[in-house]
Amino acid sequence: MKERDQAFQYLKALAILMVIDDHTGQHFGCLTGIFPYDSFFMPLFVLISGYFFKDRGILPNIRQKIRHLLVPFIAWSVAGDLIAFILNRAGIVNWYRSPLRIRNIVRLLTDGPLSSINGPAWFALMLFWISVVYCIAYRLLRLDKKIPGYAFLTVSVAFGFISLKLCMSGYNRNTYLLPVLRIVWYLQFYHIGVMFRKYWERGVRQARLLLICSLCVIVNAVLIRAAGDIRFISTSGMDRFHSWWIPLITSITGGLFWYKIMRFLAPRTGRIRIVDFIADNTFTIMCAHLMFAKIPEFFAYFQCLAGDPNYADFPVSDFQKSAWVSYNANTDLAGFFCALLGSLLAACVIQKARRSIAARKNGRSRHNGDDAVGGTGSSALPS
Repeated sequence: MKERDQAFQYLKALAILMVIDDHTGQHFGCLTGIFPYDSFFMPLFVLISGYFFKDRGILPNIRQKIRHLLVPFIAWSVAGDLIAFILNRAGIVNWYRSPLRIRNIVRLLTDGPLSSINGPAWFALMLFWISVVYCIAYRLLRLDKKIPGYAFLTVSVAFGFISLKLCMSGYNRNTYLLPVLRIVWYLQFYHIGVMFRKYWERGVRQARLLLICSLCVIVNAVLIRAAGDIRFISTSGMDRFHSWWIPLITSITGGLFWYKIMRFLAPRTGRIRIVDFIADNTFTIMCAHLMFAKIPEFFAYFQCLAGDPNYADFPVSDFQKSAWVSYNANTDLAGFFCALLGSLLAACVIQKARRSIAARKNGRSRHNGDDAVGGTGSSALPS
């Protein structure tokens, strides 16, 4: 078994913690001053996926992505819809959208989950479509060669700029254009991940930590001084960009800064089991964390309905419409820990279930005298 790149384990774990932190409204100051989460962390996930891209051929790649991205995404979407359906039938909240309508099925497979309770899973679907588009382009355009690789980088960056300009002009409000605009903008980061591993990583690793980190800090500080706000807060809807070019720069500076930090720390700290577990289960955490993050809000919601004066200001109507509603700093902080611990518990359950299924398959194979037994499969859903 190939040994993990521990720096990327740290990087994935940090990125998914940033996602939870961002979705629960914490924004720990030490991590968000010069490098706000919403200026780089979603592109960083795509870049990491591109870094680990393997050319298996078009059809094998697509089959692999269907098995490891699309099928788990649909499973989590169904789970979210089931929870939303139960809550809707109980008259608690109105988050349910029927997956049996043709229009909703199209939306599920192009835009993302129907219920807001697992809304962050939009990223998994977007990553699936980017992976499919890229594996086709990689073979047809010969992106394994240096010149086509750089040519595609130029074109994908240009189209990324165009995508943001269209979004800033309101084209993202079109239900059918939104998924396309998202894919077009994020595709450049997938390719940057591939190019980074092929051509740039060696130079970056050899460069001094202080030099790289200082340059990243200076660039972001200048951009913050000039633009004021360098965040792009809602890439799921592609609707809160302040610039068509700054997001590319801050995605690179934020990702590069934390890459160098993790590359520095990894050999000095070695493997940490909890970090590896979080990194190996970023898919599960991405899809499940909002479900668990809402537990404190539900407590406040029921206390408000019961007439508790301490929760009289709870936004009942808004909460009934969307799981994205945040109440206050206390529920946000509690929601962070509920999201993290709940997601990790879900990952443990999934891991044990997969091992149990694999053990049964191996047992049947031995019973049938089959010596050509395949691997038992990953212990967790892919990141």
